[in-house]
Amino acid sequence: MLYFDSEPAKPRMFKIQNFREGEKIFHCWLRKWRSSCGLSIEAPMKFDGFNLGQLINELCRTATSFWAEARLAARRQARAEAREIRMKEIERQQKEADENSDRIYDIYSSTPVTDGVSGRTSRINSSLNSSRLSASNSYQSSRRSSEDSLEETASLRDVRSELREVEDKFRKAMVGNAQLDNEKASAVYQVELYKDRYEELEEDHNQLQREHKDRCRQLEQMKRDYARLQQDLAAALAALAERDRLIEEQGLVIVGGETSSSATESDEDDDKGGGEKKTKNNKHRKALVSSDMAKLLDSVGHGSLDVRLKKLASERNELQDELRHVKLELEEERAKSNKFGSSPADLEEIQREANKQLGDYKFRLQKAEQDVSTLQANVARLEGQVARYKTASESSEKNEDELKLERRKLQRE
Repeated sequence: MLYFDSEPAKPRMFKIQNFREGEKIFHCWLRKWRSSCGLSIEAPMKFDGFNLGQLINELCRTATSFWAEARLAARRQARAEAREIRMKEIERQQKEADENSDRIYDIYSSTPVTDGVSGRTSRINSSLNSSRLSASNSYQSSRRSSEDSLEETASLRDVRSELREVEDKFRKAMVGNAQLDNEKASAVYQVELYKDRYEELEEDHNQLQREHKDRCRQLEQMKRDYARLQQDLAAALAALAERDRLIEEQGLVIVGGETSSSATESDEDDDKGGGEKKTKNNKHRKALVSSDMAKLLDSVGHGSLDVRLKKLASERNELQDELRHVKLELEEERAKSNKFGSSPADLEEIQREANKQLGDYKFRLQKAEQDVSTLQANVARLEGQVARYKTASESSEKNEDELKLERRKLQRE
């Protein structure tokens, strides 16, 4: 069952019991909608990228115009039938009036004129009574007395001519009324169309108001986000300033930052005869160290922090190797002295020199180990700080970029 609306813009409670009838009406709507959209009537339906709401609105408007046109056509047909019925009734009445007038005229023309007033009066009265009984719906209303019967007979022609004139005027009035009815119907149809257009414009206005409210809410949200990002940026800048102040107060120095390359070799593929492949990963590493550690790193040489630490580690390994060699030489000297029986004074001198060198090497080794451990601890601590500061800096830069983008968007809007 399909339900439609009797009003132009409201659902009409019109029940369609027959499915064929509903299908016919739907196809009629569809053809009207296709023709209004400029589509072919027999073309298949395609909804690629088509808005379903627009289709429903178009179908509703098409149905409204269709029912308005149907009602207008029904009214016109009813008015035409009424006019036809009225014209037939008028023609019938006119024909009866003509027949009655001709009959009365024939009666008066065939009757001889006598001097007897009573005879004439009786004949005229009988003819008038017969005319009243036969033509009750005619337009003759003349009543004369018995004394004016001759004048009444003479004035019948004038009455008929006046009747024809009145009938002509009546026809013209009927035609004018029909035209006025048509104009009224067209005016009503235009009013209904204007009502539909007004409702559509009102709906569009409401939609635009909703969109405007959404845009205003989005703008307010963007303003709040912009203010929050400005606060985050100010906090990040304050954190950077605090970091610089603490570095200056502690007398620390930022070292590193140079590009360090680490080569990684891939495994050899003997079956395919592949060679060695080296890939270099460049990393920028910085660290905060004291001025003494900075001087020590500067004494090692130039390069990145990893390179300098590797140099210190290699020096420590060299010192350890040298200490082992010295110990071996000392053992050899002791063995030689025991073998050749040197004097105690020489042995003591050799022992003192060996102990002195051994102590010197031990001191240097301990100092190098302490320096390396201190540097490693500082590197680990400073790497954590650098990672935190780097994260904060990246977030600040990201927030700054987002703020710039938001500012550009707001300026464009």
